[in-house]
Amino acid sequence: MTSIGAIILAAGSGSRMGSAKQLLRIDGQSLVRRAVRAALDGGCGPVVVVTGAHAEVVAPELADLPVILSFNSAWAGGMGTSIRNGLAALLGRNPEIGAAAILVCDQPRLNADVIRNVVAGMSGSGKPMGACDYGGAIGPPCCFARAMFDTLGQSGDADGAKKLLLAHRGNVQTIPWPEGSDDLDTPEDWQQLCQTDSRPAQ
Repeated sequence: MTSIGAIILAAGSGSRMGSAKQLLRIDGQSLVRRAVRAALDGGCGPVVVVTGAHAEVVAPELADLPVILSFNSAWAGGMGTSIRNGLAALLGRNPEIGAAAILVCDQPRLNADVIRNVVAGMSGSGKPMGACDYGGAIGPPCCFARAMFDTLGQSGDADGAKKLLLAHRGNVQTIPWPEGSDDLDTPEDWQQLCQTDSRPAQ
């Protein structure tokens, strides 16, 4: 199988949450650390973590993990700036990388199996993109073959990977992951997770 790197988008300010949501903890682990572990345990490497608004507190969370930290000074411009930053860092470390998975930090149900399934689905289908189907919507974690890197790198500043997936829907192999619709954007989202999840959150 081709080598697959990972880009973890962790540059946002979490303005709607009112704090660095990358550091919210489930089972004692921050969301950003959980995303990194999912990528590493899911077989990705190298793993790039794109930091931005909260770089000074996100970096120490990952100090003992084999990741590449890439600071995006243009993070306020939108997710597309972080995707380009991460892609450049990934290619800088391994110019021959065959594919790239893109992960976000605010999906509390994310785990290594989801990453493996997305990668396996894309690889087995022969399609150049893989993504998760939440049940009517598609999105991350997603995976892009090398053939899509140029197009991915041309994304608008405010565009996430989802826009590219939707624009080329016929070339996207999806795997079902209804839990992907759970994300954490607001204090209310976090409160609801804490009330409904049997795992300790803090």
